[in-house]
Amino acid sequence: MDTDQLRAAAERFLPRGTTRWDVARVGVRAGRDLRLHLADLRQSLAAGRPRGVGSYGGWLADHRATPEVLAAQRAVITDPSRALEVSIDLVIIAGPGEEKPLAKTIRSLQVQTDHRWTARVVGGAAALTDDQRVSVGGSDVEGAASLRAELRHGAPDAFVMALVAGDLCEPNLVFAVADAVWERPTATVVHVDDDLLVADGSVHTPRFRPSWSPDMLLSANYLGRSFAVRRSALADLPAAPEASTTDAMWWDLLLGLDLAEDQVCRVPNVLLHVGQRQAVVVGGAELVAAHLTRRGHDPAQVAVEATPEGGVRVRWLPSAWPTVDIVIPTRHNQALMSAALGSLAATDYPELVVRIVDNGNRTPEHEAWYRSQADVLGLDLRVVWWDEPFNFSRVNNVAAAASTADVLVFLNDDTVAVDPQWLREVAGWVAQPDIGLVGLQLLDADGKIQHGGVVLGLEGFAGHLFQGMAPGEDSLVGSTRWYRDALSVTAACVGIRRELFEAIGGFDERFILCGSDVVLGLDTIFRGLRNIVLPHVEVRHLESATRGSAVPPVDFFASLWRYQKHLVAGDRYYSPNLSLATTRPSLRPGTETPAMARAAAQVGRPYGVFRQTTNDEETDWLASICRSDSTLRPSVEAGHAAVLGRQPVRTVNWFLPDLDSPFYGGVNTAFRIADQLAADHGVVNRFVLMAAENELFFSSALAAAFPGLAGSPLAFYDGSVESMEASVPAADVSIATLWVTAYSVAHFTRTARRMYLIQDFEPMFYPAGSLYALTEETYRLGLYGLCNTERLRDIYTERYSGTGYAFMPAVQTDVFHSIGRRAHDHDGPTRVFLYARPGHWRNCWELAGPALDLVKRRFGQDVEIVTAGSWARPEDLGRGIEHRGLLDYRDTGALYRTCDIGIALTLSEHPSYLPLELLACGTPVVAFDNPAGDWLLRHEENCVRTPRTVDGLAEGIGRLVADVDLRSRLSAQGIADIQARHSSWPDALGGIYDFLCDPEEARRD
Repeated sequence: MDTDQLRAAAERFLPRGTTRWDVARVGVRAGRDLRLHLADLRQSLAAGRPRGVGSYGGWLADHRATPEVLAAQRAVITDPSRALEVSIDLVIIAGPGEEKPLAKTIRSLQVQTDHRWTARVVGGAAALTDDQRVSVGGSDVEGAASLRAELRHGAPDAFVMALVAGDLCEPNLVFAVADAVWERPTATVVHVDDDLLVADGSVHTPRFRPSWSPDMLLSANYLGRSFAVRRSALADLPAAPEASTTDAMWWDLLLGLDLAEDQVCRVPNVLLHVGQRQAVVVGGAELVAAHLTRRGHDPAQVAVEATPEGGVRVRWLPSAWPTVDIVIPTRHNQALMSAALGSLAATDYPELVVRIVDNGNRTPEHEAWYRSQADVLGLDLRVVWWDEPFNFSRVNNVAAAASTADVLVFLNDDTVAVDPQWLREVAGWVAQPDIGLVGLQLLDADGKIQHGGVVLGLEGFAGHLFQGMAPGEDSLVGSTRWYRDALSVTAACVGIRRELFEAIGGFDERFILCGSDVVLGLDTIFRGLRNIVLPHVEVRHLESATRGSAVPPVDFFASLWRYQKHLVAGDRYYSPNLSLATTRPSLRPGTETPAMARAAAQVGRPYGVFRQTTNDEETDWLASICRSDSTLRPSVEAGHAAVLGRQPVRTVNWFLPDLDSPFYGGVNTAFRIADQLAADHGVVNRFVLMAAENELFFSSALAAAFPGLAGSPLAFYDGSVESMEASVPAADVSIATLWVTAYSVAHFTRTARRMYLIQDFEPMFYPAGSLYALTEETYRLGLYGLCNTERLRDIYTERYSGTGYAFMPAVQTDVFHSIGRRAHDHDGPTRVFLYARPGHWRNCWELAGPALDLVKRRFGQDVEIVTAGSWARPEDLGRGIEHRGLLDYRDTGALYRTCDIGIALTLSEHPSYLPLELLACGTPVVAFDNPAGDWLLRHEENCVRTPRTVDGLAEGIGRLVADVDLRSRLSAQGIADIQARHSSWPDALGGIYDFLCDPEEARRD
């Protein structure tokens, strides 16, 4: 066969413009690019790509981009269908005589997988290269002003990054920075990790950075110069201090940018090898003082000073100090309390009240002891005696409730304040409006650090950073003497504004001993505040000296639900490159068990990413337990016929197949109904679980989502009728919540009425086959249908001759509302949201992903695509999509209010709650043209409905991206629709109790 025949055969099999053609074309390019990459890799190695030293060497080798990854990056960049996305400009500082190290730096740029870079050499060295991307700039960069001028030279929207001759870049540095900007167009700064390069070409001492930490930046320039900045942002910077050095300039530049969190993007990979880090910056205190003055702080009310280690300390000096109440719980340990109270008496603070909650024995001798301490020490002591079972959260809340002070400080009775100035330090920081919790770097009895901030996932659920290290010691995350932003701090010593504490609701009393302090910090983070750890005053903490270290099991389960977001996604203030097995920052091995998996194992509950399959083993098991013959429906109907008329409902059995999260979807609605039945009618709800017995897991889940359901009885069975009859008590009504449990309820005889909470047409979740058949058969079992929407009721009654009652869904308006939402005509990229659930067929990810890629290609940095969800992995999403991971339920509403477009894809008979929640937040919806959503989604009125294809979906999204007026109009109508018909869950569920008492009334109606 000659060449023409081969070409003709190929074109018959691979017609141009088809998916097969595109796949083949990508494959050919990938092979070509792999060959190019291997050539580049040989050149990179020949140029002396740095080798790590010791254990870091092996870690670095394991964490570098593989040849396959580098080849894939090159294939992306060289694809001619992609327009130029983001360009990176490098300014290389090289003085006369530095031509050799300059050449090494340039070679490390020439092997970049991403060719969208240019380099400008400044400082006087000759750039001995014929690479057209390298030019020579000014020779005088001795001062910060001249260097800043060089940084400003070039295209405004490019990102500029400074290198020093001899620095070496990993071959994926440019790609990583550009990709981060492509993913987050709001970014002003993108920063990477680095290590130190020595003359023999080896590297050591990596520095792993947290996400944006503005309070740490007051201590030191923790980013060094390992960052790229959008050049247009440099135009508005204040003038550089004349006396500042180039080292100081980077710190001053970052301070002057005054960045918000969403303007900073972290790439947590070692991508740069630098010859030196600025250990001490001369004039740092002056830079920080000038920054605080620019931010509006009165210089007379803040003292900024250099520390012996070369950092900076900020002390607030308000004209009037806030009033402070100190709360101390104790079991009347006089030895500990004597030391604690003595240190408070020596504290240099204008006025304070000490509130003690004592659950030791109340005796005349004990009362007399407190009176004597007050007299001798001159303290204002207020003692509350506690004779209930000890609950750390409860006793602190009771004491705080009596306070009228500006600031609350919670102390353990085993703490001793060594520094008399400690409370001024705490109160001064608490008074700052952007700050939530203020904690201290606590020391143990030996002077070692006991607490340097809480890291979620560390040593289990949460642990104390730097524990066992020496104050002032350096580490992989920098000096222990730097301020630290943290997700939370320990309540052994923590300050907070009383108004904020009360707004949060105090400590969460579902925690008995441990964890409520962590949650308090998470609640301040949710409010957009920062928690800070102060390292400059000495307070000692003899941890657990009073009560020991045993943690009640219920605290682990309560922690699971409140920490889950951060256990899955990671603690943003701690690098994913660091081990969670030790409090001393250490390299994380590739074999380390992820935090969420470790926490789940501790509570006896496996955790994994869901992927819908047609597993034969699972199908066989379901077929074995989902049994029905010709007698089952008549027996159900006969049972119902024996109980006619209105019968008061006192008990309800809720049958659930299992539980992953109590906060989302249909199971949340079941719990909401149960909660309202209990509150309004005194119904006792029992939850019957087709799951392995784990009472604490399920009871804590109920309490986490609906505190009113705490303590509800549970029952467990294995899915068989025999197990159910043996373990499930009788009830007035039994309700199936998913199709699998409908068979159980139909077989359960110790109940007056058997019902089915129908929240979608569940057969559509499966392809035609065994599971479709088993699911559809549940609608023929004769159960009363409690239907979520009138459409589902009509399907149940008309298609399957069932008896049903319909309620219309609502939204939780304290979470999903439009108050404070971002205007649609805002500056910046249009933000598009999509729920990332690629593991489930019914969410149409296979259509959504390519459609979003088309939108991103069309609009580039004018559009920002954001997803959230625990089931998505980076490899599922593709480029240009920022994945927020698992969100706290409250976070979802806050996110939607910042989005301009929300995508809600479903083809089943119920559109899910997502479009209701988006509309409530004023976010216009793009949805497939599915008639099942007509009751909510009206094309051109509150949404845009599109054909069920990649191109149709991309066209609909693009239309809204381009038309701000249309977005505003749809947003206003969506808000009005939700407020008019879907804004009250109590109203939506109000008729359910009557249906439970007399379901035949629905048939009569």
